[in-house]
Amino acid sequence: MRFRFYLLLGFFGIIILIWTVYLFSLQILDPLNLDVERNFRYNSSKKILNAARGSILDSNGNLYVSSVAYFQTDIDRSDVSNWAGKQEITLQEAYQILADAFAQNTSLTEAFVYKRLTINNNLSSIQISNKIKAPELDKLGRYFAENSLPGLVYDFSSMRRIYSRGITASRLLGSVKEISNNANPGEVHSIYQLKGQNGIEATYDKELSGQFGWREEMYNAQNKRIPYPNLHEKKPVNGMNVKLTIDPAMQDVVEDALAEGLQQYGARNATAVLMDAKTGRIYAMAGVSAEDYREDPGFVRVKSNIPVSFLFEPGSTMKPFTMLIALDNNLIRPRENFPSGTRRIGSRTIKDTHDHGSVSAKEVITYSSNVGITIIGDRVGKKRLYDNLIQMGFGQKTGLNLFGESSGIFHKLENWDGFTLHSITFGYAMSVTAVQLAAAYAVIANGGNYVTPYVVDSFIDETGRVVEKFEPKIVRKVISKAAADTMKSYLQSVVEEGTAQHIRLNYVSMAGKTGTAKKKIEGQPGYSSGKYTGSFAGFFPAENPEMVLVVVYDEPAYDFRYGGMCAAPTFQKIVEKVLFLPNCSILPNNIQMRQNTTLSPHLIGMQVAAAERLLKKNGLAYRVEQHDNSTVVVNQFPKPNVSLDKAHPIILIAGKPDQSEQNLLRTGIMPDLSGMTLRKALQVSAHNNIKLKINGMGTVRSQSVIAGTRILPGMTCTVDATL
Repeated sequence: MRFRFYLLLGFFGIIILIWTVYLFSLQILDPLNLDVERNFRYNSSKKILNAARGSILDSNGNLYVSSVAYFQTDIDRSDVSNWAGKQEITLQEAYQILADAFAQNTSLTEAFVYKRLTINNNLSSIQISNKIKAPELDKLGRYFAENSLPGLVYDFSSMRRIYSRGITASRLLGSVKEISNNANPGEVHSIYQLKGQNGIEATYDKELSGQFGWREEMYNAQNKRIPYPNLHEKKPVNGMNVKLTIDPAMQDVVEDALAEGLQQYGARNATAVLMDAKTGRIYAMAGVSAEDYREDPGFVRVKSNIPVSFLFEPGSTMKPFTMLIALDNNLIRPRENFPSGTRRIGSRTIKDTHDHGSVSAKEVITYSSNVGITIIGDRVGKKRLYDNLIQMGFGQKTGLNLFGESSGIFHKLENWDGFTLHSITFGYAMSVTAVQLAAAYAVIANGGNYVTPYVVDSFIDETGRVVEKFEPKIVRKVISKAAADTMKSYLQSVVEEGTAQHIRLNYVSMAGKTGTAKKKIEGQPGYSSGKYTGSFAGFFPAENPEMVLVVVYDEPAYDFRYGGMCAAPTFQKIVEKVLFLPNCSILPNNIQMRQNTTLSPHLIGMQVAAAERLLKKNGLAYRVEQHDNSTVVVNQFPKPNVSLDKAHPIILIAGKPDQSEQNLLRTGIMPDLSGMTLRKALQVSAHNNIKLKINGMGTVRSQSVIAGTRILPGMTCTVDATL
């Protein structure tokens, strides 16, 4: 009995020992390579699919802003180890093969990739880079597949916004910031997007952002994604492209004129709005500060959009509206004259800059009489003046719907004191934005209609289909055409014989009004004795206005404080250059005048002597402003490729850049070749002295050098093209 017990005990002991050894060998030694089988313990997850942010286009459909997506690439070193064993090579040799693959298909170097792969002795997954662009990833993926290389794991990492034209329209376009719910955006559950902070980017953030998608995924016990049937997916909806009304050539003209004016007049800020008088379509909108040209464009883009946010008291540019209301209500008798010089109203004395004696209603505007306009303001009265100015858009947003737009300051009628009526007639006791003033002058220019300014032409989806088209919108009839036409003639007389006659052009009629206003002291009552705002608002051609233009300088130097001395000359420069742009049809028959214009050459970075020889050879007038006894051109006005009269002098600014800046002076900006035919891309690249390496044929889809970045002459750019 005892023997049988011990026999049975020994038998079961041997069985247990054999089973233990068997399990140990399976779990630890894995002689049958069952590790693969263990991977089929599945876990489900939902992958967030990020939408691509839409682009911002100019009126010609060319890129102002685009996006570049970056991907994170990892290598699963355990897969590499298994593969190396099957290939009967060492792990280091396998790593070298992968490093070569990356070097051949991306901008990463072989040494960098190999160092990442061998950073430690673990066989865990290792990140190689999170800045691999889509074209590089496509090439890399194909290479790995064609050569049966192991271990490549990739996922979306981040997105970068590319502002291809540098500082141009920077405040209007705005900027974005990265939003993510995960420190590692490439992880499975990460929600990542670029969110607009200001400008167009913020105003139309919803349209540009698109909508997230998702995809069900299955992962094994080692957290590796595996194929699985019948998984659900919702594709992301990429953001729409926003096409602006901004004409790039006109925008360049306006910004160059303001940049030149900032330097010439020593102003703190400058702004201008150029819009269609009949439709409200904005062709150019710019606001610049002197420091903008010394800062990185990225810093400038986060600043406020001056044309819609900067408030200023308009000064005498308000006088035409008081007069317009009086004309519309027949409050002025034919051939009636008004005194000028000085007027005493209670405890207040109102003075004119010049005493012209007895002046007609037209001369009140022509000579900008404060006294005459206050007398007319008394006839108009508080309520009628208030109601009509509200109808003209003052004290409210224009409907432009731009981020940061101000409604201005226009006090309610019940808050007017005894001085408000007279102050408003010549542009004090209220504040406006440049775009408000432009919209109000359009009322005069188009015959009495208030049209909503607009800066977005359409929304376009990724296939090129127009989703929504914006059309001109006449909000209301404000004033009679007869009154508006009379006011046109009054404003034309300002340029023909009044305070702005020095900007008169003999080939196009212009109408407008100068404005000068002392600036209020911040946080204190009263006005500064030395700080002014100079402005000029008008339209052209005067008889049948096509365009309205407002120019404003904030705190110009004291010698240029009057609007006629700073804003009016800039108005003239802009009008001259706009008229001779190829796409401007205001002067369609003036062929001879067009023959007298040319494009300003690119002189920045050249030796002054060489620049002078080039200008003389082309018969162009110029003036050199020398600094630091240097012979290098560090800036020029007008800027390169701006249309100008051959008799108009090009100003060369010579300076002494340090060695680090010397290369930048000789550096251009990488053009955006996307969407071009290869022939066009080759022409553009040759013009910019860029060597082009071409992969494929047809239309350019991507480029290795990001558009908008600085390039040195002779740089090579690789482009991928597809049919």
